[in-house]
Amino acid sequence: MTKKLTPTRRILATLCITLLVWGHVLWDYFHGGIPTHYLFHNKEMPGIPNWIGALLLPFFSWFLLYRIQKRTNRAVAPDSLKTVLSRFLIAAAVAITIAVCFMKGIEIPPLILLSILGLGLIFPLYYAEFLLGWIIGSAFTFGAVIPMGFGSIFALVCFILHKLGKLVLRLLNKAK
Repeated sequence: MTKKLTPTRRILATLCITLLVWGHVLWDYFHGGIPTHYLFHNKEMPGIPNWIGALLLPFFSWFLLYRIQKRTNRAVAPDSLKTVLSRFLIAAAVAITIAVCFMKGIEIPPLILLSILGLGLIFPLYYAEFLLGWIIGSAFTFGAVIPMGFGSIFALVCFILHKLGKLVLRLLNKAK
């Protein structure tokens, strides 16, 4: 029998995410102040302090974990928790790579983002575990709000690309 994402596991995961984000905010507060992040890294744009992300991220992660639970616990072709966890870790690794490149001033992230869009044609990169991994992986560098917004838009674009890719393949198969 495959393991399922139970409500208890969902509560524990949300609690862990909440403790991590609030631990980060408290660390910042006692070590020089809570940083503010700006859209497009432009100080003329509105600033978003990390504490706002600490308020929003637990609710957002609870919602994403609900979406994961709903999809993995369905009767028809459920995903295993192992698959969900590997997707989460892949997205977190990509987000951490982009964050490190950003902090080091390396201009690789646009290439990574374009390749993600290309992969979005083939793989369902819009799944909630990918979005949650993206947010958790990039929250340390960019705060939580900016990755939530950017990741949600990116997931929508990947959803559209994936559905268009499947439609094109279906049309090509019918044309044969």
